[in-house]
Amino acid sequence: MILTEMLPEHIGGVKALLDVCFGESAWSVDMIRAQLEKPDSRSMAALDEGMIVGYLAFEQIVDEGSIVEVAVHPDHRRRGIAQRLIESAIRNAGALSVVFLEVRESNVPAIALYEKIGFERIGIRKDYYDNPKENAVIMKYNGVTYENTGNRKQL
Repeated sequence: MILTEMLPEHIGGVKALLDVCFGESAWSVDMIRAQLEKPDSRSMAALDEGMIVGYLAFEQIVDEGSIVEVAVHPDHRRRGIAQRLIESAIRNAGALSVVFLEVRESNVPAIALYEKIGFERIGIRKDYYDNPKENAVIMKYNGVTYENTGNRKQL
């Protein structure tokens, strides 16, 4: 399995992955393309034997990062792919002071992974998700640093 910067030729594979992972809530091809083309965004893909099995979209404004989408194919979960994508995105983003993400309140495995990485729950966005309607847990990661100082986690 390799991690790579997402390329335009990966859009079809990412769309297929998001459809499997999120069904009706999945991003459209146009949304994936727009995310890829944003100047403040970085999109990554995890490939296994040429098949896209993981995807991450990350945005950065000055020193603040936001993970806007993470998906791993159900047949490839619990193999560390999401963790590698997240840690790689944070590590390669440059100087960050904080990273945020939202996750479905019912997605207990993802919340556990994010907490393992060092994210903390900081709030709830009421009815944030559709299909089905559900709250989002807002999570924050303060462990971003270039130096291993204080209690910040070094990725």
